Parts: sequence; C-alpha cells; structure tokens
Amino acid sequence: MPSLIPNFEYDIFISYRHKDNKGDHWVTEFVSALKTELEATFKEDISIYFDSNPIDGLLETHNVDKSLEGKLKCLIFIPIISQTYCDTKSFAWQHEFVAFNRMCNEDAPLSPDSYRDGEGSGLPAGQAGVRSFGRDIKLSNGNVASRILPIKIHDLDAEDKALLENELGGVLRAIEFIFKSTGVNRPLRSNEDHPQDNLNKTFYRDQVNKVANAIKEIVTALKNPGSQPTPTTTTEASGQPTTKPIRNRKTLTASIALLLLLIITGYLLYPKLFPSATESPLDKSIAVLPFQNLSGDPAQEYFSDGIAEEVLNALTQIKDLKVPGRSSSFQFKGKVIDLKEVGEKLKVSTVLEGSVRKQGNRVKITAQLTSVETGYQLWSQQFDRTLDDVFAVQEEIAIAIIQKLKVTLLQNEKLEIGEGLTENQEAYDAYLKGRYFWNRRELKESEQYFALAVKLDTSFASAYAGLAETYSVFSFYNVDSPHSSMPKAQKAAEKAIQLNGSLAAPYAALAFKNFTYDWNPEEAKRYFEKAIQLNPTYAPAHYWYAQLLAAYGSDSSKALGESRRAVELDPLSPVAHNTLGRVYFKFKRFEEALQAFKSAAEFNMRFSYSYFAMGYCYLALGNRAEAQSSFTKASQSSNDRAMSALVYCYVSNGELERAKAIFDQLLDRSKKEYIPKSSLAAAASFLGQKDLAHELLKKAIEERDHTLSRLFIDTIPLPNDLFSDPRNVALFEKYKLPHP
Repeated sequence: MPSLIPNFEYDIFISYRHKDNKGDHWVTEFVSALKTELEATFKEDISIYFDSNPIDGLLETHNVDKSLEGKLKCLIFIPIISQTYCDTKSFAWQHEFVAFNRMCNEDAPLSPDSYRDGEGSGLPAGQAGVRSFGRDIKLSNGNVASRILPIKIHDLDAEDKALLENELGGVLRAIEFIFKSTGVNRPLRSNEDHPQDNLNKTFYRDQVNKVANAIKEIVTALKNPGSQPTPTTTTEASGQPTTKPIRNRKTLTASIALLLLLIITGYLLYPKLFPSATESPLDKSIAVLPFQNLSGDPAQEYFSDGIAEEVLNALTQIKDLKVPGRSSSFQFKGKVIDLKEVGEKLKVSTVLEGSVRKQGNRVKITAQLTSVETGYQLWSQQFDRTLDDVFAVQEEIAIAIIQKLKVTLLQNEKLEIGEGLTENQEAYDAYLKGRYFWNRRELKESEQYFALAVKLDTSFASAYAGLAETYSVFSFYNVDSPHSSMPKAQKAAEKAIQLNGSLAAPYAALAFKNFTYDWNPEEAKRYFEKAIQLNPTYAPAHYWYAQLLAAYGSDSSKALGESRRAVELDPLSPVAHNTLGRVYFKFKRFEEALQAFKSAAEFNMRFSYSYFAMGYCYLALGNRAEAQSSFTKASQSSNDRAMSALVYCYVSNGELERAKAIFDQLLDRSKKEYIPKSSLAAAASFLGQKDLAHELLKKAIEERDHTLSRLFIDTIPLPNDLFSDPRNVALFEKYKLPHP
C-alpha cells in the first residue's frame, strides 16, 4: 500500500531489534494494536512497514539489502527503544535509525511554493512533486514534532541514553510503554490495564492511542506544507550565511542567550498577544535544566553548565517571567527526569532542556522548550558553529526569530544580554570554569579561574564579581581567615562595580562583608537593598538580607518575608531553606526551624550545615539523643562547629576521653587549615580550659571571626560557660558584640 503522500514508500516504518520480539512477541502485538487504533483515527488507510524477520548483528562481510533504502523513504520512523536497541553494531541501529536520521537531516525543507508538481522547484527530471520535509515538523498548533517518534519499552542505561541523544542532537522524548515497580524494568503489556500496580499509573491502550494521535498530528502537518517553517538562514555559493555578522563581538553565551530569550519570550507572550490562537494560555514560568555535555569529555562539563546558567540568568531579566534559580534547576542534573515532577517541584509550566557538544573549535548546541502539562515540544532548534564565528550569531538569530513569530517582542523592555561579560574567548572560558567550581563550592579552583579571567581581560566585570563572591565565603568553608579574605572580596567587588554598576552580585558581596566582618549593619542593609533593586530575582541577596533583619530586628515578619522570597525564587536550594530555618530559630519557632533544616538536607545530603543546625534545634526541643546524632552526621564532613558541639555532648555524657579526642582533632586541623577560633574557644570552654578558651576568643575577635557576628550568635549560640569568665564578657562589651 503506498504512502498518503506521493513518492513516499510507506507512511510508517517500525524499527526494532529482533530479540525484543521473541517470547511474547511484544513488537508484533504493538504493531497490531497500532494498526487497529489508526483505523479508528484516520479516514484513509495508513501503510506500515514492519519486517518480522529483520537482519540483526550485521557483519562487515554482509551486504545491506538495497531495498531497505527505498522502504526508509517514509513519513514517520518509529524506533522501539529497548535495552538492546542502542547497539552501534546492530542492523536496526546502523542501517535504520542512523540512516533515517541522516536522510532527514540532509533532506532540507523546501519552500511551500516548490511543492507544485515540481514546477519551478529546481528538482531533477523525474522527481517532480517530491516533497522535502527535513526531520522536525511544525504542527498546526505551533508546536514542533520530530518525524522520529520513539517508543520506549525499557528504562535505559546512561551510556545508551547518551548514545541516542548524541545521534539525535538533543534530549530524548519518547512515548513510554514501561511497567514500573520496584526493581522491575520491562515492557507494559496489553493485558495489564490495571494501572494501580504500575508506578506510572499507565494504561496500555492509552499509550497506543497517544501514538496514533501523535502520528495524526505529524501526518496532518506533512499534508499541509504551507504550515512548515521556512529556513531561517539562506546561504550563498560559499556556504556562508547571507546575514551580515555583527561587528560588536559578544560571547558565545550572550548570543545563545539572546536566541533562547527571544524564542521563549515569543512563545510565552504569544498567547497573550494573540489569545484567539490558543485555547489555554501558558503560565509565564520556565525552568532551565542543566544542558547535557555530549562532548564525550567530562572535562567539558563546565561549558555545558555555563551555557545553561547564562541562559537562565538572561531569562530572569524578563519582567513577570518566573524562572527558578540555578540551585533548584540543577538539582535534576544527571537524573532521569519526569517533566511533570519538575513542573510540580519548581511550579513551572514549561521546561527548557538542551545539549552541548564541543569538539575542538566547533560547538553544536541544541535546545528545546516543552510544555510540562502536555509533554508537547513547543520549540526546538540546533546550532552548529565554530567558536570563532559563533559571536556573529546574534543578529542572524534575531532576524530569524522575528520572521518566524512575526511579532515585535520586548517592545518596551531593555535587556542586557551578556552584560558584564567579555569579548576575549580565553577569558570567557576561564570565567565559565570559575562559575563551574564556584557552584560546586570548590573555592580554590574557582578563585584560580576567576583570577585567570581578569588577568586575560582586566575589564571583565563579571569575573571580578565572581572573585568577590568567592572570597566572601572563604572563611565559611575553612579556606582562609576572614581577616585575609574579606579585604580581597571588597577590592574585587568595588572593581566589578566600577566596571559595571548594574551587577547585583558585587553589591551583595559588599553587604555580606559589612554584615559578617565589619559588623556594620547599616552599611550592609544599604548594599543588600541595592543588590535586590538591581536584580530582584537574585536569591542570595534575599536570604543573606533575611539573616541581617533577623539578627538586628525584633519583627519576625520582615525577616521571614525575605527568607520565604528566597525559597520562592530557588525552591530546591539547600542554602535558602537553611536560612529560613535560622530565621525561625532566631524567633524560637524551633519545630518550623527543624522542618526547614530537614528540607535543606533532603536537597543536599552532603550539606553539613543543615545537620549541624538540626542538632541545635533538637537541643532546644530537649532531645539530646537526636542532637548528638545530627552533630555526628555534620562532623563527618569535618564541620568544625559540629565537632565543637560533639565535645559538649560527650562532656555531658561523661565521656571525657572522647571529648578530648575530638578537641585534639580540631587543634591539629587548625595547624594545617583555617578553623574559626570561636569553635576552638567553645570546645575549650566545654572542657573547662578557661585560660585557653580566653586566648582563643581574643584571636577570634582579632580575625573578625564570622561566627561572632549576629549572623550566627543568635542561631548558633556560643556556650554559656564561655561567659562565666569575666574576661570574655569584657571582650564582648569592648567590641560591642552580642552575647547570651
């Protein structure tokens, strides 16, 4: 039976591994069910190519059946993706899946006018009326679908998923026929219409119907070529774009950010601008998930992460567009995700995913925007550039998007794409590495790369801001004393502001320094408010400001308002939840504080500060056993305050030897790395070593130990025993420090 469209051999080609049809003949049964469903979906008969005896495991000495080349000339290609399908040596992979994908990508779409019986099409004689569609098809509702429609019958190993996505050049989206329960990974069967036993709660027939409906949408779009998008860039004989490259060389990320910003804004604003074009307008919210690194080199992870992060930062500039922070979006990094789960956890209606393949001087970036509710792909595009000419993409993309959407976007909104970045590619590469290590809190490495970036470009504002952020938390992560690192943070922040006064991060770093090091709350408040004014979506400014308001105020509503705003902006951030817990603790709402700390630990099991803070909550609630357990967990990450608290627990239990052993470990560590002297002073006080405790407290004040500021003093209190010594009370009164 011929295809619905002339000059195509079949409507649908089913590709599978022969071994997946043995036993219960799952593929045969699926094809039979699909044929029945298609009869109820289409007025016309649909032709399906399904070879019940395919060649598998092709060797070099074998010949490929030439007739297969004609059969692949189909409208829709359905691969049955199993645990065995992703095998580069197999016939199905090499001569069906890869061959069809290559054929589609080489089959560039023609303009609608060229479909008229070949007249004026420029096609060779004998090919009149042959249509060229490409792989990705624009549907009647404006969404985009691929002519490759995967059916997945197993959850895949990570390397198989990467192989598929590398071939497709983007994130795998498939209709699943998987029966899911604990320890089970097998196809869903037709006789299993009892979804209560399936973690997916899936009906077999519903999934078959979903496939038939997807096929109908694609075929309808193919039969109506006038709806197909025209090419966004024409080329001259040289193969170069006819759009003129921009002269102002921005960074790679600035270009990609502008592209995604324009496209996504268009899709999010389109329903509002043209309400009759859609039945249910999208809520203006989007999560930017980490882009996959398809380079085959883990060392390139910083580059794919950096692209996604800069796109996210650009999108936060759109007024009224909700964009969860990086800490939340990147919680899904490296995980098999369910878009509905992402939508529920981050409270968004759309998700942006992508992949980056960087090899030598070439980079291929694929991005796609998907509706969380329907699972439909709203937009997808791939860009293949050299690192040298990718700077010129910005103007080309802007023209293409305006042509595609035919609306004027961002009419009254000024967006500073790539603001504070650099035109020096080496400096930008170093900056991306700095951001990568900063986000992992590998601070010596982040300092190294941010410093390299400003060395390569002394006017690189964002790199100076990165240095300021890094130095401001050195003492919190036991890298260096605040006396040494905080002046460096101030110098870097002031330089960043001098170069670009519109960046929020350096103002937040200055506020943090004034709060925790200078003990100057008024100056800190001024800088925090400036940072929030510049970027209301910058979560760190909100959660640090919340702690300042809690420390120096008696009104819990303002402090809780700022900390809740931080959680709203970055809902899966352990630091945001940890801050909320501290504010609750300050106002003696211990049960609520405990729940906030538990949430922080759930989002990052290695976040020792959450367990440490839990310990103090349990002490306040009178549960010493749970307190000791929490301090023990935190101390496993070498948290000095937790180790000091364990000294208290062991002394209270009469286990003096264990208490002394912990204290000796702390003293030994302090000879090799920075340990806040207040932690040592507290432990010495617990052990009754008053003279040593007093000397250590003096050193803590000299170093401007951050734990002596109100940031910590109310939420992680120093022991009362420390203040039984009049010398210590006099020290605190001299420097106007708070004490119990």
